[in-house]
Amino acid sequence: MEGLTNLMSTMSMAMSQTNVASQASIAMLKNAMNADEAASAKLMQSISQAAPSADGRGALMDVRA
Repeated sequence: MEGLTNLMSTMSMAMSQTNVASQASIAMLKNAMNADEAASAKLMQSISQAAPSADGRGALMDVRA
């Protein structure tokens, strides 16, 4: 019976460590995604504020996502 208790406690600790590592990875990915989103928003804002040339060249831009 003691062996089963040790096994269960060992597995519980391993699962807890895995859960903490997963949560840390998810938090890091969320921060990276938020930073990328902010950079993309700034880029789109700067593109929309850019004035087209006087002769009309460059007034239209095809964008694919």
